[in-house]
Amino acid sequence: MIGRPRLRVPFRISVSVAFVLITMPLILGIIGILYLRNAQLARDLATEIMNRATTAVMDHTEGLLSPMARVVEATASLAKIDPELLRRPEAFQYDLKVLQSTPQVESIYVGFARDGAFYQAERLPPGLAHFAPNGMKPPKDARFVLRILDTNSGKMIDTYFYLAESGSVVAVERAPARFDPRVRPWYRGAASRESLFVSDAYVFFSSKQPGLTLSQRIATDHGHAIGVVGADISLDTLADFLARERVGRHGVTFIIDNNDRLVGYPWLDSVLRQVGDTITLATASEVGDPFVAQAVKLREAGAGDRFTAQLAGRTYLVAFTPLPRRFGKDWSIGVIAAESDFVGPIRHTSVLMIALAGGVTVLIILAIFWVSRSLTQPIERIVDETKRIREFYLDDASTISSRIVEIHQLAQAVEAMRDGLRSFGAYVPKALARTIVTSGKGGGIGGERRCVTILFTDIEEFTRRAEALIPENVLAELSLYFEAMSRCIHEHGGMVDKFIGDAVMALWNAPMTNLDHAMDACRAVLRCRAVNVQLNAEFALRGHGPVLTRFGLHSGEVVVGNVGSSDRMQYTALGAEVNLASRVEGLNKRYGTQIIATEAVEAQVRDHFLFRPLDLVVPAGTSHIIPLFELVGALDAGADGGASAAAVARCCEWRQAIETYRNRQWGEAHDRFRHFAACCPADRAAALYAERCSRFLAVPPLDDWDGAEHYDTK
Repeated sequence: MIGRPRLRVPFRISVSVAFVLITMPLILGIIGILYLRNAQLARDLATEIMNRATTAVMDHTEGLLSPMARVVEATASLAKIDPELLRRPEAFQYDLKVLQSTPQVESIYVGFARDGAFYQAERLPPGLAHFAPNGMKPPKDARFVLRILDTNSGKMIDTYFYLAESGSVVAVERAPARFDPRVRPWYRGAASRESLFVSDAYVFFSSKQPGLTLSQRIATDHGHAIGVVGADISLDTLADFLARERVGRHGVTFIIDNNDRLVGYPWLDSVLRQVGDTITLATASEVGDPFVAQAVKLREAGAGDRFTAQLAGRTYLVAFTPLPRRFGKDWSIGVIAAESDFVGPIRHTSVLMIALAGGVTVLIILAIFWVSRSLTQPIERIVDETKRIREFYLDDASTISSRIVEIHQLAQAVEAMRDGLRSFGAYVPKALARTIVTSGKGGGIGGERRCVTILFTDIEEFTRRAEALIPENVLAELSLYFEAMSRCIHEHGGMVDKFIGDAVMALWNAPMTNLDHAMDACRAVLRCRAVNVQLNAEFALRGHGPVLTRFGLHSGEVVVGNVGSSDRMQYTALGAEVNLASRVEGLNKRYGTQIIATEAVEAQVRDHFLFRPLDLVVPAGTSHIIPLFELVGALDAGADGGASAAAVARCCEWRQAIETYRNRQWGEAHDRFRHFAACCPADRAAALYAERCSRFLAVPPLDDWDGAEHYDTK
């Protein structure tokens, strides 16, 4: 019983691996425990910072809105005690002090229910280009504006007093009244309730800036409406505040309402949707911020108000905290912070520790490698050489030496084996030899059926040429020729089966599988034709005549394998298709062509190569009709052996002539072939067909004529 193969490890590797297996788990274990512990501490710290940040944001948000609410409520109480107090000039001193002491308040005002009178003290935003009532730029030194809309002059007039920082008047502007406070959203919202009202975002009438209003209804003890007091806060102020309150480098703080609209967001322009005086706020999913959108979505899905989530490929800590209901809004403060902002430094330190430990380990491994190298390097070179020999790559002539006797003897034995196989490869097709060596299977008698493409070549008038040269020159010239033809065949995936005198027999799709064997064979033949021209130029320099090679291509199922005796075998292809390929090559003599291919080849590659339909034949030794084609060139004119436009035109003319011939239109076919022969005098096939047509005009063939020529000789 054969047991399992034992695991074998190189000496150099085994020592290094043993060291690594002992030391690295200890080092990595210690670093891992430290990292996990420190990471947990960092997460706990991050959670604590998040809680503090959330509390701070909530406190600061209340710090923005609560003073405003108190101012509005106090002003409403004063107006209730003395409704006319807010109409008198001394009330504006109170309003200016409110603006100076409460920087988040953009303006404070009161609108009266009875006549629509309106009194407002407003802070002028810096850089304001347009301002009511006429849309002009405010005076240069103006910092505040007092606006009075009343009927003291007998009709309703809208008057603006521009004040410097000191309170002195720098300009006055009047215009007809186009404003009624009683129709504004802040007025209507407060007039319908007893408690403080916080408006949705809208555009302020005077400054045209977006913001929110906190307003309070003023009414008598009997419930009669006196008016509404309001104070504005700009959304820019809220956005600037939230931008300063971000947690960590990648965090964001925002405020959403119960409809997931972003009431407060650090980047204001991305959340405002304004059409005229109407402003709507984008929802979390509309703002284009994947962190906010995903965090809100997870909260709605049941994640709660405190959770950890993967947002855009990072781990984030998320916290939502509701604002106090005293403002009448169901708002929540959202805080998102990247865990890496807290854990990152610890992770970086851990990576440095791992890198340091890895560096020390690498240095030790290198030292072990250096010690063992003098022993193992020659052995490794011998192993590499045997691998190359197994793959039949034998061109490397390097030698291996070692001071150790046994290793040196082994190296010499391997070199001798390589040299012997190199000599063997000169007598056997290299593709076959490589297949035998790499497969590890011995060569036995037998074969397999396989569809292959077969090539036969022949040199025209070689016998006469050989008689004119001394044998040494014939050998040299023929060797040069075979070398050139073999290189073309090998470069296109073929295998030279044998040399038969001056002929070459080659196969594609054996012994190595090649699904494009017909395509590669055609490319190889076209390349051989081109190389033949180059060889003739070289022969001419030597004073020798040109060599014309004829080619025959056929595809079919044959038996490929080893044939011969137990002590001397040959890898080849056998079968009727091989004989047919040989017959096809010989027909070049009759038609005056250089490359003939059967329909079995043409059908596979007709979309890539230009063929001329040559004839229907029944070669000697066969009983069925074989359509023959002349391979003219590649359809891609830029490819090796590409057909010219003139060749394409000639083939088109030839096809028309062949069609009339096969339709028994002897007269028209005769004229077409005569015209073709006149244009191409060297074309023997045209003259052959013209002669046939003349014969058929005189004596037409029988009704069962199949259009084929029957050849009884090779």
